[in-house]
Amino acid sequence: MTLYLARSRPRSAFKNLLGNANHLIITALVGLDAVERGVVREVPEDLRAAWSPKDAISSAKRSRRLILDMALIRAIDAVDVYLRDAVRKPAIVQSADFRRDLDSAGLSIFQKLQAVERNCANLDNLPLAIIFLMVAWRNRSAHSESDRDAPQHHLGVLRSNAKELADRFRGLDADMLLGGYEAVRPTTFKEVASLINAAHHLVAELDSRLLASLDVERYLKDVVWASLGDSQKPKELIEKTRKRRAVSVWGRDPNDRGDAVLRLLNQQGFSTIAAKEFAGAVVPAALITTLHEQTPKSILNWAYVSD
Repeated sequence: MTLYLARSRPRSAFKNLLGNANHLIITALVGLDAVERGVVREVPEDLRAAWSPKDAISSAKRSRRLILDMALIRAIDAVDVYLRDAVRKPAIVQSADFRRDLDSAGLSIFQKLQAVERNCANLDNLPLAIIFLMVAWRNRSAHSESDRDAPQHHLGVLRSNAKELADRFRGLDADMLLGGYEAVRPTTFKEVASLINAAHHLVAELDSRLLASLDVERYLKDVVWASLGDSQKPKELIEKTRKRRAVSVWGRDPNDRGDAVLRLLNQQGFSTIAAKEFAGAVVPAALITTLHEQTPKSILNWAYVSD
C-alpha cells in the first residue's frame, strides 16, 4: 500500500481562512447595496443593535470601503499563516537555509515573501507580483514606515504582462492597478478579489513544490511524533500522553494495527488514493510496512529523532 499527501495542513489552514472569501465579500456588498438603495431601512430585531444613520447612502459606501480593507488584510494574513505553519513541526519547509530565511523575516510578510522568492525559483510570476504590490499598497494605506514599495521587477511583470493579467484575473487592468497603487487610492472589489485569487495560486504552487521535495521518512516521523502528543489530558505530562497514544495505536493486535495506523495518517491528510493530476508527497509501501511493524516502545524511539 502506498500513501499520498496532496495538501499539507498549513494549506488546509490557509483555505479555512480564505476559502470562499470572494463569495462572502459579494454577499456583504449585496446587502450594502440594498441599504444604499433604501430596500433596507431598519435593523433586524435579532441584531439587538441601534442603527439610525443620518445618511444611509454614505454609511453604505463607507461600510463597503471597510469590508474591502478588511478583506485585503485577511488575504495577506492568510498567506502569512501558511508560511508560519509551514515551518512548524511537522514542517513542510525542511531546508535549513529556507527556514532561517523565513525566521529572519520576523513579523514582516513582505520579507517572508522575499524569502520565498529567494528559495523557490521560477514561481508563477503574476500571482507573486500581485501579492507583493498589494502588501506594499496595504502598508502605504496604513502609513507604515517599512515595506512601502513593491520591488520594481514585480511592477515590471505587471506592466509587461497586461493582457495575461486581464485574461487570468477577470479583466484586471494593469494601468488602473498600478495607478491606484501609486496614488494610494482605496482598493476596488476587483483588485481585492484578484489578490485573493493570486494568494490561492501562490499557496497551491508552493505547497505542491514543498510536498514533492519532502524527505518523506523525516516528515512522517515528525507527523507521528506530533500526533502522539495530541489529546494531552489536564496535568498529564507530555511523555505520558505519548506513551498512552502509542499504546492506543501500536499496542493493538497485529491484525488490527494496520487499520489504526492508517486512521492516524488519514487524520493528518494522507490518503490511499492519488488525485488524477497528483503533485505532492508519496509514502512508499516499505515505509508504511515499517510503521505497521512498530510496537508502543519502538515507535517512540523511531519518531523521537525528529523532536
